[in-house]
Amino acid sequence: MDSKIKVAEFISRLEFGGAEAMLLNYTTHFQHPEQFDLHIITQDINDDDCIRQFEDAGYTVHIVTHKRKSIAKNVGEVYQVLKQEHFDIAHSHMTLTNFYVLLLAKMLGVRVRISHAHSAFREDNLKAKLAFPILKSLNRLAANVWMACGYDAGVFLYGTDAVDHQKVYMMRNAIDLQRFQRNDKTRQMIREKYAIGDALCVGHVGRFCTQKNHSFVLEIFNAVRKITPASKFLLVGDGELRGEVLAKIKELHLENSVVLTGNVTNTNELYQAMDAFILPSLYEGLPVVSIEAQAANLPCLISENVDHRCAMTSNVHFLSIQKSADEWAKEILKYAAQPHSDDSIEALTKAGYNIETEARKLEELYKNSINKQE
Repeated sequence: MDSKIKVAEFISRLEFGGAEAMLLNYTTHFQHPEQFDLHIITQDINDDDCIRQFEDAGYTVHIVTHKRKSIAKNVGEVYQVLKQEHFDIAHSHMTLTNFYVLLLAKMLGVRVRISHAHSAFREDNLKAKLAFPILKSLNRLAANVWMACGYDAGVFLYGTDAVDHQKVYMMRNAIDLQRFQRNDKTRQMIREKYAIGDALCVGHVGRFCTQKNHSFVLEIFNAVRKITPASKFLLVGDGELRGEVLAKIKELHLENSVVLTGNVTNTNELYQAMDAFILPSLYEGLPVVSIEAQAANLPCLISENVDHRCAMTSNVHFLSIQKSADEWAKEILKYAAQPHSDDSIEALTKAGYNIETEARKLEELYKNSINKQE
């Protein structure tokens, strides 16, 4: 290859969320990283450690004004980055708002424009019912490659027909499965670090945002504690609702039971300390944390609103968030006490979640898309 393929990855923010983790997992497992010049364009609400992680992985990081602060500044700054850098590929990970950066890319002659759906949002109010169809249409028009993390996310953004007729490329939230396998030494180390000891430990990993339903997460933790008072709760992540999460912990008197880790880079180790994993989200596409928790052989209690295709092993159990926190607690304790399936690595590899093979597919898609547009 005579010159590097220049790629712009657009993301809402860099805060160790699922999309960021997925992107790093893929691009750091490319067979020929020297053939790519990778850039990431993010809005100005970020975690400095996460920015450094991308820079250490070889990315050039561009920070633009957040849309919520000024749409005009955001659009103008994105336009300038695209104009100056002359990208070959623009790959947007912002789901419903992919369209505007891809339209700008199209105006400036970027040949490959990838719209990536990471979630399936609910259309449960008039504003969403009116706006979403327009945004979806604009996404389909702006992109010449349609991509999704899972079936539900793909159907949400592109429609059932497009997914069923394989017009949507499924870029699954693949991970380095070996890093998440059960390890007794790591389990002991993490439990000592966070003073968990021999207590039952229930865990949750996710950005502190509305979608993740942290108020209910903490109510579930509280219900578990009422049954097993010595229980510990590992809450991994951070985000814009941190203040609300802290207030809820105080309201429920969970200060001595909840371990707040903040944003970390060793989630693979933190799963080892858990006895069960919960994800009572209001809505999700196919979350990477559900794959990680299965790779760690944890019993997983997951909201019915999450794409059921995330269940790659027999360790996943779906539960309605309409059920009470007490009912969730009883299910957690039941499954935590049962033997866990140990078929996770084989099952997840077969389902397409092994990063070693999936990263090569994205690498080839980037190369082949460039060739098709030439």
